[in-house]
Amino acid sequence: MMRYQITADWNIAGGLLKAGTVVDTSAQDCPVKGQTIPLTARPLDEDAWQAQLAAYPDAKHLFPGGWA
Repeated sequence: MMRYQITADWNIAGGLLKAGTVVDTSAQDCPVKGQTIPLTARPLDEDAWQAQLAAYPDAKHLFPGGWA
């Protein structure tokens, strides 16, 4: 499971996640579980950072510092 912060509003099937929202895919009620981490999300753990690298291989230059 992973944790990341949304940096821009994200329209999802269940509504809108506002910029600044922290997503924790291990939470029972996570509305985006199973969806690809957004390109602009801020990874908060190693799993989220690795997921971004895997989902956006052509954008690796945007993720030079790892996760915060």
